Amino acid sequence: MNTKLKGIFSVMISAIIFGSMPLMAKIVFNEGGNPTSLAFYRFLLIIPFLYILIKRNKEETLKITKEEFKKIILVGTIGYGATALLLYLSYNYIPSGMATTIHFVYPVFVILGCILFFKEKPNIIKIISVILCVLGVLMFYDGNGNINFMGIFLAFASSITFAFYTIYLDKSGLKEMNTVKLTFYLCSIAAVMMFIFSIITKTFTIHMNPLGWLMSLFLSLSVGLGVNLFQIGIKIVGPQSTSILSTFEPITSVIIGVLILNESFGIRTFIGIGAILIAVILISIFDK
Repeated sequence: MNTKLKGIFSVMISAIIFGSMPLMAKIVFNEGGNPTSLAFYRFLLIIPFLYILIKRNKEETLKITKEEFKKIILVGTIGYGATALLLYLSYNYIPSGMATTIHFVYPVFVILGCILFFKEKPNIIKIISVILCVLGVLMFYDGNGNINFMGIFLAFASSITFAFYTIYLDKSGLKEMNTVKLTFYLCSIAAVMMFIFSIITKTFTIHMNPLGWLMSLFLSLSVGLGVNLFQIGIKIVGPQSTSILSTFEPITSVIIGVLILNESFGIRTFIGIGAILIAVILISIFDK
């Protein structure tokens, strides 16, 4: 397999892993877990494995500066941790495929954030993409009250927090840090945040069935693998191609939701998902 194919398959596998996350989350919920505890265990359980990887790398240490630590706390709570919690909470209100697709609007919010806060000039492709995403989400509402607005709000909020995460990593300089090292600290901060939140909201639980614990560990390790594969894809095929290939994530989520979770899938949902994916692809191809 040549290098380019390796990059393509890395991104596709990463997208499939993230697209399968709603199914794994549903299993955890059915086995006694809840969104808050799942977010906590997702970040907690992978920390020992990340620590081992860092220690095995003779060229890397866990040392960071005070400035880096402040930045990690900010992005780890508002971006990294909040995104997972909001997305998991949305699964309780709307179909997981829909939630993942709404979350995938985040590239549009990245563009809007750069325009509003960093004075980057928009172009016609970006404007068309924003319109397509708004229309796509509106198609999810069928007028019969079957779609819960709380679920849509939570999924939208997760896309905004993830957009913040993406922009902040780029503008703060944290992207230059070793990927495993950065993920270790982000998971540590997010785990503490989720633990405090679960105690305050009285949603912390250890009373899960064995399958729930096993799936929580599997989800945590899978997401860690997905992040690394995504980074490999960016290095090999570039961010634009990676973004296009990442559309496999919502597609995977929708397919799993329909075939395994028996979630509804009508023509309006199909049009809505199609509009959002077209917007993401347009951004990926034409955004410079």
